Amino acid sequence: DMNTPLIVSAFHGSLVDPELGAQAIVDASNPHIGLGSGVSGAIREACGGHAFQREVRSRWEEDFEQPLESDDCLVTGAGTASWLRWVLHVAAVDYKHPDPRTGGPTGPKRVRQCFSAAIEEARFLAREHDLIGRLVLGTPLIGAGHGGLGEVVSLDSMMAALREVLEKEHDEMSEVRFAVMAPHLVTLVHRAAEKHGVPLRPTS
Repeated sequence: DMNTPLIVSAFHGSLVDPELGAQAIVDASNPHIGLGSGVSGAIREACGGHAFQREVRSRWEEDFEQPLESDDCLVTGAGTASWLRWVLHVAAVDYKHPDPRTGGPTGPKRVRQCFSAAIEEARFLAREHDLIGRLVLGTPLIGAGHGGLGEVVSLDSMMAALREVLEKEHDEMSEVRFAVMAPHLVTLVHRAAEKHGVPLRPTS
């Protein structure tokens, strides 16, 4: 069967751990792609520190010249992180423009748009680089931490985005791995996938 359906899984560990086994990861950043604290900070350090931040900034200026919108995704290399090929930067939080629904720096709709934009880019990379059916995308829980949404709302929005992709029957990517730092979050990923009818990798 040529159609390898997209599946999701949970990885208990850091998004920048080589054990994640992803070729691309999502950086839940801000409209100016300042790799500050939290997961973005961990990505910056894993990919070469200030040199990586400069690389990201110059790429952003080349490709966009303006702050990223919620449905934009900036694709860069992974600097010194040799186990990765790409980092997909999305504007998950915007402190200058509070979300109309939550009043905070992000909201469920923003998370869904950001993740959809990252998925689109990942699918494009799979087609362009002969990785169809083999590309693994690693992602944090977008908006859960600094965004203030919490894990449940974040996962619900992200799985809704994945559900939409599956309904279009595109199968360029093979797997989306949610990197989570606590064992109970593995269960939450599984529950959210089941709720949205997104296929889960069988747990070994």
